[in-house]
Amino acid sequence: MPHKQSMDYFRTLYEVVKAVNSSLNPRTVLRQVAEKISWAMDVKACSIRLLSEDRKYLQAGATYGLSQQYLRKGKVEVDKSKLDQEVLDGHNVYVCNACADERFQYPEAAQAEGIASVMAVPLNLQGQEIIGVLRVYSSSEREFNQEEVEFLNAMADLCAISIHNALAYDKIRYEHELLNRYTYQLFED
Repeated sequence: MPHKQSMDYFRTLYEVVKAVNSSLNPRTVLRQVAEKISWAMDVKACSIRLLSEDRKYLQAGATYGLSQQYLRKGKVEVDKSKLDQEVLDGHNVYVCNACADERFQYPEAAQAEGIASVMAVPLNLQGQEIIGVLRVYSSSEREFNQEEVEFLNAMADLCAISIHNALAYDKIRYEHELLNRYTYQLFED
C-alpha cells in the first residue's frame, strides 16, 4: 500500500474513533464515517444501511456522495437483493459492474447515478450479530485490494460499536426515566 494511502487510513481511523467516542447520536457518527471513508478510499460514495427490526429491509443509516434521486429509488429489500443477502450472511461482496450484476437490486438507478463498482461489508457487532451493511461505490470499474477490504471491515466494526453504544445508552436513559417516575409517584402520592 502506498505511504499516502496508509496515512489517509490512519488519519481516517483516528477521526472515526474520535467521532464514535464524542457522540451517542448514531446518525451524526455514521454521517461522519461515510464521508471520511469516501475521502480515504477515493471513492464516489459510501452508504451505511441498518437492518430493520423485522430483518426485511435495509434502512438508510447514513450516506455520502449519493444524490437524493438515487436515495429515493425504492426500498432495499433483503429478499430482492442477493448482494445484501450475501453480506448479511457475513461475507464481503465485490461487484465489478453494478449495472450488469444480477445481485444488484436497482441496476438502472446505479447506471443513472454513475455507479460502476461496489464493495459491501457487514456491520458485525462483536462477531455475534450482523446489523447492517457498509457499501462503497466507485464511478469507474475498480477492484478493491486486501488492505482496502480490511480497512472497510474495521470501519464497519466501528460503526456497529457506535450503534450498539447509542442503543444501550437510550435503553439505560429510558429505564432511568421510568425509575424516576416510579419513585416520584411512590413518594409523592
